[in-house]
Amino acid sequence: MNTKYIAIFLAVIMVMSIMPFFFSGGSNGETADNSVVDAAGFESIPGEHVDHELNSLADGLAVTPEGVAFAEYVDIDSIRDTPLYLMMGNTSQLDSVYGVQVTKLYSAEYANQHSFNMHVINPEVIAFPYYLSEDAYNGYYFASRGSDLYNVIGNPMLFGQQDRLEDVLDVMEGDANASSDFSRLMEFVEPGAPIQQVMVVNDGFADQYYLDLMFLDDSRLSRTTVYLNPTDGTRNNITAYAAEGPDKGLDYDIESQEDILKVTVTLDSSDFYTFLGEPAW
Repeated sequence: MNTKYIAIFLAVIMVMSIMPFFFSGGSNGETADNSVVDAAGFESIPGEHVDHELNSLADGLAVTPEGVAFAEYVDIDSIRDTPLYLMMGNTSQLDSVYGVQVTKLYSAEYANQHSFNMHVINPEVIAFPYYLSEDAYNGYYFASRGSDLYNVIGNPMLFGQQDRLEDVLDVMEGDANASSDFSRLMEFVEPGAPIQQVMVVNDGFADQYYLDLMFLDDSRLSRTTVYLNPTDGTRNNITAYAAEGPDKGLDYDIESQEDILKVTVTLDSSDFYTFLGEPAW
C-alpha cells in the first residue's frame, strides 16, 4: 500500500509546511515590506499573468501535467466558519507565505516526489519578498522565493520548483496535455465539494481513490468516496459499514459498477467526530 498517501488521508487535510523555505530578501533589491496597504498589485510584475479558474479539483487537474499520483483542492474561504475548517490546522502559516489570506489551494504530487501548488489569494497584491527572474518563459516571469522555489504571478498563484511550473505553464498554454490519470474516477464526481482529494493507491484497497467532504445544508455533512477497481475486501467492508451505519446515525448510498464503487455517507453535522472516524475502506 502507498503509505505516504494513505497517511495524508488518515490525517485528513494537511496544509503544506512551506514557510521554512522562505527568506527575507527584498523585491528586486527593494526592502521587504509586507504591509498590504503599501503592497503593489499584480500589474507591478511584467509579462503574462496566470488566469485560470480554480473552483474544483477538476479545474486543478485541467492544468496538471500527466503522471500525477496525488492531488487535492480546498476552498478555504467556504469552510472557514464551519467544522470542516478544523481539519485545516493553522492556515496562518500558509497566509504568511503571501502576506495576505489564501482563499483556495490546489496541490499535485508525483511518484518522483516532485510537486507544485496553486493558491488563490485575496487581495491580489505582492505583499511578500521575491527576486524577479531576468528572462521570461513563454512570457511569464518567475518570482524567486529562495530554496529553488518560485511563484508565477496571477490568479491562481503558481508555486513550486521552476521546471515543474514550466510544465504547468506548457499545459496552460496548450503546448502539453493535461493529466488524464484520474479521468475514470472523475466521471463520478459531483460538483460543489469544498474539500476534494484523489490519489493512486499502490498495492492497497483499490487502484485509485477519490474523497470529498461537503455540507449538504446547514445541518448535514456528506463524505463521498469513489474507488477504481476496489478489492473484494473493500467491497465487503463497505457493505458491513453500511449495515452498521444506522446505529451511528450514518446514512449510506452505494453505487456499484464492475470497476467503480461510489459511496456517499451523510449524517448530522453535530456529530462531526463520528463522521470523521467512520472508516472509508
